Amino acid sequence: MKGFKKLIGVVLSAAILTSALAGCGQSAQSEENTSEQTISSQAATADSPEKKEEGQTIKFGVTPGTIRTAVVLLADHLGYYDEEGVDVELVEVADATAALTSISLSKDELDVWGTGIVPDLNFIANGSDLVIFSGTAAEGGAIISQPDKVEEYKDVKKYEGLKIATVRADTAWVVSRGYLQKQGVDVDSIEVIEVDSQVNVAEAVKKGEADLGFLPAEFATKYSDSVSTVYEVGELEPLYVCCRQVTSRDTLNSKHDEFVKFTRANLRALEYYNDEANRDEIVSYLAEYSDQEEDYVRTYLFENRTIMTIDPNVDGVADYYDSLVDAGYFTGNIDIKDHVSDEVYKEALNELIKENPDDKFFSDLL
Repeated sequence: MKGFKKLIGVVLSAAILTSALAGCGQSAQSEENTSEQTISSQAATADSPEKKEEGQTIKFGVTPGTIRTAVVLLADHLGYYDEEGVDVELVEVADATAALTSISLSKDELDVWGTGIVPDLNFIANGSDLVIFSGTAAEGGAIISQPDKVEEYKDVKKYEGLKIATVRADTAWVVSRGYLQKQGVDVDSIEVIEVDSQVNVAEAVKKGEADLGFLPAEFATKYSDSVSTVYEVGELEPLYVCCRQVTSRDTLNSKHDEFVKFTRANLRALEYYNDEANRDEIVSYLAEYSDQEEDYVRTYLFENRTIMTIDPNVDGVADYYDSLVDAGYFTGNIDIKDHVSDEVYKEALNELIKENPDDKFFSDLL
């Protein structure tokens, strides 16, 4: 991939296209003010490959200013896609609704969306034939309170009857809700206040309008001058699913070989990401890419409990979907495992293990 392609058609016509899909709901709130951020220009890191046929191209959606898809960004930056022989275009998209509408309608503008999971499941639950085939990140949520209440709320049994603030279907709340049920907490006694942005979650807690708030961990850190983190949700439910990579079933089948090469490159980038010796370079590159401060990037990637992963985690997605059904977000009329596949992931991983038998990183992923 050399530079970015602007997906103007999807950005401008998302509302019209969405109406063509019965029941497609709005996505969960993404990082605030991302529409005001810009992506810095990138220099190519490897020689351009020969021109490939269109069928060999994978078009991956990104949102300006965000780095949740760090592994994909690194695979591109490091030239791994070129080395694996797959052409990848990073396509700027306004939001999840625009991306998933385009993928669902086979507009040939976008192949993969890798940010979020609730919008993916929402589209699937409402009839879109999408398949989650890879992971992006796990964990990454936080529970916040006023600073003087942190120790009290370490005891989750005290959550009964509280008021909590959250963006609709926020992963931190959905996962925590399931955890609380397992701990015997009466979750129906909890009053849920849904607000329209992460900043308003923090404000509700700060002002005492809510006892607890549920946020992506980076926002809990961002607002730490007025609220404090009680738990990073991964402390309660390690490796719970967060962002996944999703495509249409037809695209996954027709570009199977390209998706394997794409995933091989991402696994190699994940190994690079997990080598602590590379952290300074990673932070520097992604700060420049996203126009964010290096301290923010370092905290986001390496200090909060945000874990980069390529494993689609079929069982984890199914458990999360069931939690959403239980919470009343979906009716649960489908078998979600029909829409999650680890075939491409396993094929790519097994190839790398066979080629690199002494590489413990890859073998440990089995």
